[in-house]
Amino acid sequence: MCRPLQQFEPVSSLLNTLLPYAGYGNRPIAVGYQLKSRKIPAWAKFVLVGRKINYFRLNFDNNSVTAAPGGDAEQIVMAQYQNHKAAMPGIDLNAHLVRSQENRREAPLLPPGKGRYVNQFILGPTFAEQLADWQRFTVGRGLKLTAHPDLACAQATDGDRELTLIGHALDPLAPEACNDDIVRALLHRFTSRAALIEATDRFGGRWLLVATSAEGSFLFHDALGLRQAFYTDPVVTGAMWVMSQAGIASEVLSLTPDEQALDYLDTQTFRRTFESRFPAAASTFKGLKHLLPNHWLDLGTARSHRFWPSAPLEALTPETAIERICTLMSGQIHAAAARFDLALSLTAGIDSRLMLATAREVADRVCIMTLRQGRMPDNFPDIEIPARLLKRLGLSHNVVHATSTMTPEFSLRFKRNVYLAHDHYGYDAEAILKHFGRAKAVLTGSGAEVGRRAFRRKLPHADHIRFTPELLAWLEYKSTHPFLVEHFREWLADVSQQNHVKLLDLLEWEQDYGNWLAMTQLEFDIAWREVFTPYNCRQVLATLLGVDERYRKAPDYILFQRAIQKAWPELLSEPINPHRTIGRLALRISDLKAQVRYWRFLHAQHKKSKHRR
Repeated sequence: MCRPLQQFEPVSSLLNTLLPYAGYGNRPIAVGYQLKSRKIPAWAKFVLVGRKINYFRLNFDNNSVTAAPGGDAEQIVMAQYQNHKAAMPGIDLNAHLVRSQENRREAPLLPPGKGRYVNQFILGPTFAEQLADWQRFTVGRGLKLTAHPDLACAQATDGDRELTLIGHALDPLAPEACNDDIVRALLHRFTSRAALIEATDRFGGRWLLVATSAEGSFLFHDALGLRQAFYTDPVVTGAMWVMSQAGIASEVLSLTPDEQALDYLDTQTFRRTFESRFPAAASTFKGLKHLLPNHWLDLGTARSHRFWPSAPLEALTPETAIERICTLMSGQIHAAAARFDLALSLTAGIDSRLMLATAREVADRVCIMTLRQGRMPDNFPDIEIPARLLKRLGLSHNVVHATSTMTPEFSLRFKRNVYLAHDHYGYDAEAILKHFGRAKAVLTGSGAEVGRRAFRRKLPHADHIRFTPELLAWLEYKSTHPFLVEHFREWLADVSQQNHVKLLDLLEWEQDYGNWLAMTQLEFDIAWREVFTPYNCRQVLATLLGVDERYRKAPDYILFQRAIQKAWPELLSEPINPHRTIGRLALRISDLKAQVRYWRFLHAQHKKSKHRR
């Protein structure tokens, strides 16, 4: 990619253009740039060295300057550049990257003011002056909400009671209801905190609800916490703030990194996984925590409290559960279709197949698509099976082709949009943005794994095991780093107060989906108008967990198969995940291997304990 260097004035634009090449993974990497001119002075040759946390070093004539975009150090770099730019006419920048012809076409970018922290918010004692072109609302008793221009917000007040909805709530029993209708209806149910929370049990969507009454103010979010919230400790920041992700907190509040978290970021455990996530309520900054699903946050004390599960789950027959699940999921999809031009993401898996089955009544109005990821072959089952199935049904199939790179311009926006964004999802997001132009909302099948006891495959005999923070850290990360253990200790102390849901099911719900999925959906907001999963509904998830495990587990997933059979039987004419299906014997062998790994972990922990003594 070559462009005249004059296009990168002022120097902040130059830095922003180079930044995407820095910091894949977490190890600093050096990327050389060749300046094509015979008249280039020695000072003009530079090397960019970066980290994923968006700090970088730029060398001008052996003078090293450490800078973060927008920081004071950038002004120093700018001054150096202004002093020398006259000597650089006509210079081209060669980034030494080979990109496909498709990827050379730039993705449509949001206009100024909308392309930064897309669909995000910050709530605190004052408006965020750094985000002056965003929406502004006064919330409760003196709180100020600064919200991205595209982020839906609705308010309703009655006397000393007030509700503010951030994001979209979908009522499956009233699909035609808009956010304003839903907030007004909830206000009538707001006789107590417990009553308000219970009134949202059937809602889908992706939302955060801020409630104020004579007793004070609090907030909580959707079942999986996909409209995620981070909150600060007033002792550290001087006042309480709530925001979509740590990147906004870092910019607006200038928080100090947590040294233990930074040490964890530099471990192989963090570097080796593409699907990085943080444990429980952790963040990389001091005084900043992540609000987990099934918790409400007291805006007066800055303390979170668990509200679910508070009672034993209702035991359900498969037939009763199927009827309830189909009604709730279909209602959510109708509600989303009433608000958005929809796409539906279909793979060879059972979760998206059931989602399509419950979308049967609107299938002819939905764009059914499959993403071919950059390293995925064109004949992969996730591509071929949906294509054959939809052709048989007479429905169109859109395949979005991602590559294994991002353009520098999009990479910059993607990484600045969400702190520590997953690089490989940027490839997918750019392909989606090019294909649809951010004109659609999408339905995904994520979250159903909570009801399929997928996580408990890692520890088949979990019902007879005593859980420790070290064991949870090892199960999730294959590491017992102190940063992981400390935060799992806090989570375990909190969750041990209930015995209504099995611990590993709740861990998958709150750790994997309330943490990893919430962050990845935030990353994809740059490409979709909104991201919905019909499984993100407390009644849907509680219904799944209320059915006996033998109907929900691998390899048959009987409950899911029967639900598809009831809603749209023709969808079973093609196999489900044939490349991943294993028989009962293989499943038992897999369970045995998992048990052996657990015994080895116990042995290693015992040796460590003896060594400490």
